[in-house]
Amino acid sequence: MSSVRGAAVIDLADYTESIGSRIDGFLYRGLNRDDYAMVRVSSGFQALTGEDGDAFVRQRKSFSALIHPEDIQSVNDAVAKALETGGRWQVAYRLKAPDGGWRYVHETGGACDPDPVTGAPQYLDGIILESSRLTRLAEKLDSGRASVKAMNGSIDQIFKTLKTLRLLALNARIEAARAAEHGVGFNVVAQEMNSLATTSEGVMKLIEAELGRLNEAVKL
Repeated sequence: MSSVRGAAVIDLADYTESIGSRIDGFLYRGLNRDDYAMVRVSSGFQALTGEDGDAFVRQRKSFSALIHPEDIQSVNDAVAKALETGGRWQVAYRLKAPDGGWRYVHETGGACDPDPVTGAPQYLDGIILESSRLTRLAEKLDSGRASVKAMNGSIDQIFKTLKTLRLLALNARIEAARAAEHGVGFNVVAQEMNSLATTSEGVMKLIEAELGRLNEAVKL
């Protein structure tokens, strides 16, 4: 009951559900075990994951199966450290989205309800919020990586073309030698073609190096 005189009695379950329905994410209580199976989630769970919350809880599905494989270790480490120190964990990771893609989320949580026999906490409580900015950034970086990949493909094709140009220059010089004084023009053309190929290769190697650095920069 509220300590404020005249205030209405607050139903904690309704209050929690009300908060859960107004955030871009969900509140949860999960079991303290490796798969982080849930025993309660607020209504925002389905919007964020595409999973029916009641069915997910009832069937004790694995929440860890929704976490990106590359991120699960960092989540496990954050939870384990908090359990060891008795503190809270805060961790960002990717969560499977309803469309099959990934959304960045930020989770804050802590342990509760110690087992009377072992003393180990039975439950993990917390809140998981969508990090919209990180999700949008990831989408842009994915687009950037696709562009870099396409440019790398174009560079490979250009190098092949320059190799062909060098072969043509070599053939032109051979023909010039065969034609003696009548092949002076061929020789000039061959030299120019070879010079063009050399200059172009130098430029393309610089571009390739810059694209390599850009590719590293857009990795998550």
